[in-house]
Amino acid sequence: MPLKSISKTFYFSKENLINLVLDINEYKKFLPWCVDSKILASEDKNNEKIITADLTIGYKRFIDTYTSKVIYNKKNHEIDVSCIKGNLKKLVNIWRFKEVNSKECVIDFLIEIELEGILKNFLLNKFFDYGFEKILKSFEEQAYKTIKPKV
Repeated sequence: MPLKSISKTFYFSKENLINLVLDINEYKKFLPWCVDSKILASEDKNNEKIITADLTIGYKRFIDTYTSKVIYNKKNHEIDVSCIKGNLKKLVNIWRFKEVNSKECVIDFLIEIELEGILKNFLLNKFFDYGFEKILKSFEEQAYKTIKPKV
């Protein structure tokens, strides 16, 4: 199963970047292969925000919807995403936000994914690095479109 992690510096506030990642309803507007995205439920508990959301991902004749549980740990500035329903056999997705100074933030991003089905996993493995880079770039481009840089 593919696993990828990266650390990248962004010139935006930590809070703005966290809000961008948590704004799942907007993913369908900028995330590659995202046909639909919607938050089903959201609640604040102590130092956590817990979101249940659906993402519909599609490419040609392959279209799947999966439900994920998104937990934002407000104290540690970390977002953990896991699949709770759908054709993902495994999903581990972690975003860690580290403020460098008032003008920049480092994001550590990790994703590990496995799909149900041999053919889908074959295709995922073949295009994983390309897809990973494209998705990360789409978040960066969306940040520049919607957030004023702190440079």
